[in-house]
Amino acid sequence: MAAASTAPTVSPADGVDTRRRWLMAALAFVLLLRLFTLGSYPLMDTSEARYGEIVRIMQLSGNWVTPQETVGTPFWAKPPLYAWLATVSIELFGLREWALRLPSLLCGLGVLLLCHSWSAALARRPALPSSAGGQALAPLLSCLVLATTVLFFIGFGAVMTDPALCLCTAWMMVSFQRAVIDGSARTVWRYGFFAAAGFAMLAKGPVAMLYAGLPLLVWVPWCGRWREAWQLLPWVRGSLLSVILFVPWYVWAEARTPGFLNYFLVGEHLMRYLRPGWTGDRYGTAHQEPIGTVWAYLAGAMGLWTIALAALLRPASGWLGRAQDFLRDDATRWAVLTALLPLLVFTFARNVIWTYAMPSLLPLSVLLGRELARRASMPGRWGRAVMLLAAGSIVVLTVGVIAWAPMRAGGSSFALPVAAWQARVGSEPGPLLFWGVKTPASLRFYSRGQARTTPDLQPQLAGLSPGDRLYVAIDAERLPALRQLAYTQPQPLDLQVVEQVKHALIAVVVRR
Repeated sequence: MAAASTAPTVSPADGVDTRRRWLMAALAFVLLLRLFTLGSYPLMDTSEARYGEIVRIMQLSGNWVTPQETVGTPFWAKPPLYAWLATVSIELFGLREWALRLPSLLCGLGVLLLCHSWSAALARRPALPSSAGGQALAPLLSCLVLATTVLFFIGFGAVMTDPALCLCTAWMMVSFQRAVIDGSARTVWRYGFFAAAGFAMLAKGPVAMLYAGLPLLVWVPWCGRWREAWQLLPWVRGSLLSVILFVPWYVWAEARTPGFLNYFLVGEHLMRYLRPGWTGDRYGTAHQEPIGTVWAYLAGAMGLWTIALAALLRPASGWLGRAQDFLRDDATRWAVLTALLPLLVFTFARNVIWTYAMPSLLPLSVLLGRELARRASMPGRWGRAVMLLAAGSIVVLTVGVIAWAPMRAGGSSFALPVAAWQARVGSEPGPLLFWGVKTPASLRFYSRGQARTTPDLQPQLAGLSPGDRLYVAIDAERLPALRQLAYTQPQPLDLQVVEQVKHALIAVVVRR
């Protein structure tokens, strides 16, 4: 009698473990990719280089109270938390691009830890039945979704205010989930909600309350959880903690530079959003985008995961009933409110930029990761689709950060032209001037403040003596005008282009 043949079998648990290992490896790869590319391209104009220069001046001046755009010129647009973190970093590691960007990456790691905690808490909810495989995959998949969204990957590796803000708002969102909805008595959640609110006021100001405070005001009456919301959070002591954390700096900043509070609280937080084309902006140009632009920004911010989101939200038979079942749980309601309410508010604002969608990425990733994990843990096409979207997102980010980002940054920065000037000025000395109204931030940063601005170059050229050199930094499109100005001088001048990138160059003018 022939022996019965036995075929190897693969249990559902084995499949889940394989996917968990794959998700962990993919997440580790993305984080290492972001870490090792922090210093692979220069600071970009205008925002990133501006904040880098503010940090450089803070370290140089020792003034940690008033951020300064240029020495002696206060920068009132944002509170200083981002500058404090970056200044500590360059004190430890030196004035390098990767050191300036490192605090943003560390904030991103904090957000991912909170994402894992939030997603795991949702997966355990008895009101949200899910397979053991779905519960195991949800936290890791939520973190991978978040880490591979385009805006998270870019923003948490850039010198900007939003990473610190997102860490604070994430802490508030998860603290409310764990303390009020889950009933945790841990201090990190009960008092963490208020500590995060205080730090958020130092990160970007009252706008932070839009991301967690407004959802709280809607969630409590919607769920009828007035008593729990009052009893499970220490509102009196917690609010005092918040005040102690942020009020002293606001008072000190106004005392140092009177007028700050009016500009920051009224201008930046009311006029910027209520008045399209607001002309009171001291540090840039008010945007005039069409109403609803924030949703287009969100789609771009999500990257390839927008495809999964659209597939899950497509109207179909019984869609309304499924939506009602989906929103039956209080924890799901909280996640949905934190994701959508800020975006609904910004729908009617025309002065918006795509980073306004950044804090909503966390709750969206938690919700998306939970649903995708539930579907991917079952046989069918969803498991393959999730892995394909994750792999595609990683490929897009890898190509972007290795190939596109250095080209884009180099074309919008004076880093290379200034390096060429620094290489020549030792043997062929001459001052560096920017021909224009306001020196670009990257020129100020990379020249370490040595570049001077002149709107009228004619007197500088006329004052050259034989053998003198004058290095002129200009936007590339102004090169013909510089040539014309040099050639029309009474005394002959030689004009040479030392270094040119897409938008910026350094030219040297020599008197024969």
